[in-house]
Amino acid sequence: MKKFLISFIILLSTSVVIANTPADSVGSQGVAKGSTKGPMEKNYFEFLRKLHGEQPKESSNLLGRLSGSSNDLEEYKISEYNTYLKIYFPNHHSDHVQRFMIESYIDQGKWNEVEVALLKFVYLYPNSELRNTVIENGFILLEEEDYYQSNKNKLLTMLQEAPNSGEIQDRYFKFLSGIHALRDPKLKRLFKREAWEYLRLYSNVPRASKALMGLAGVEVSNNAHHSALMIYEKLMTMHPESHEFSTALFQAGKLKQEQFNEENEAVENFRQFLMQFPEHRFVSEAQYRIATISDQNFNDWTTAIGEYEKVVTHYPINVFTIPSLLRIGEIQAIKLRREEDAIATYNRIASEYPDSTVNVIIALQRAGKLYEKSKEYEEAIAQYMAVYEKYPGTEGALVTLEKCAVIYEKKIKRKDKAVEKLNIIVKEYPGTKKAKKAAKRIKKLNK
Repeated sequence: MKKFLISFIILLSTSVVIANTPADSVGSQGVAKGSTKGPMEKNYFEFLRKLHGEQPKESSNLLGRLSGSSNDLEEYKISEYNTYLKIYFPNHHSDHVQRFMIESYIDQGKWNEVEVALLKFVYLYPNSELRNTVIENGFILLEEEDYYQSNKNKLLTMLQEAPNSGEIQDRYFKFLSGIHALRDPKLKRLFKREAWEYLRLYSNVPRASKALMGLAGVEVSNNAHHSALMIYEKLMTMHPESHEFSTALFQAGKLKQEQFNEENEAVENFRQFLMQFPEHRFVSEAQYRIATISDQNFNDWTTAIGEYEKVVTHYPINVFTIPSLLRIGEIQAIKLRREEDAIATYNRIASEYPDSTVNVIIALQRAGKLYEKSKEYEEAIAQYMAVYEKYPGTEGALVTLEKCAVIYEKKIKRKDKAVEKLNIIVKEYPGTKKAKKAAKRIKKLNK
């Protein structure tokens, strides 16, 4: 850190020389064609240069009265720097003021603010005469300050690969994207601040919708769900032709469903989404959500089955397909008392998705239980034994062998068949608690 402070002292000395040079000879970044540095800007910058060198003190002069403490003075400095940048960015002495910002945050030990201010300088002022020195000092800071060690390599890469050409709105967006990509919880608040500033400056550029998506995502992660919903609504209203519109429409529906109990409005979102974006990667989930709303919120069983069937029919190989079939079977068995239909649905899972071992075992066991309930014991055993035959050696097979033994012993009164199943357990699952239990049961049945 000592090396780093020395480097910034050198930079400060250099800046004082530059700042005392006649304003028209300073090569600050981004002066617009035909623009001139009027007296107000020159005077404002001269004040900021003096303010930057000001130290906390007790005095009757103006600057002394402004600061009741060291922290008060530093906060006042930051406020003035931001005011200047809102008026003159990216022209005139904006790069110098951004460098003042970096140093003030260093004085306060606000390392997350230093990180963002440093990256912002490098991305937004590629032609500044201060750039190389700021980058060199940034390298020293990242190497020596413990705060940055977890993200050091990423940050060093960002400094090295920062664009040195292109439209400023594009470079600003890359800066925003870089902060967002760090996935650092300490930068969430700063990302929000910078994203809103980007939108204030460039609300009409195509990438504004991407910035809004980033903001909404941060709000969701902060559990600020109402704010997130309003940001999605803003995006859809202001950027209806954007690539992000589809995702915003879907995410708004999710929030309405999950956070605000606005199921009817959520279904409207999902149906609009399915109609407008039938090839989108979220279509199967949108259809599944429509089904679950009919099921869980409206208790509309027939409609729910129809909506779940759409998931299965339209998206047969998908993470939501088998859960849809399992739920159809549950509704048929429990809500509609259509046990035969439920059994057919469960066997459909076993037939069409044999590689989904866990789900097939669940489905066959449910079918067996329905047969047991109807006292169709031979059919129940056939369902249970299908698990053993299809997936031998699994926990599911062990459980179904036990069920078969119980049915043979208690319901059908075939002790020989019960012993047969128990012997399979002893043989194929040696050393397990269930095998020991089965052996004891065999001895009792053979008495």
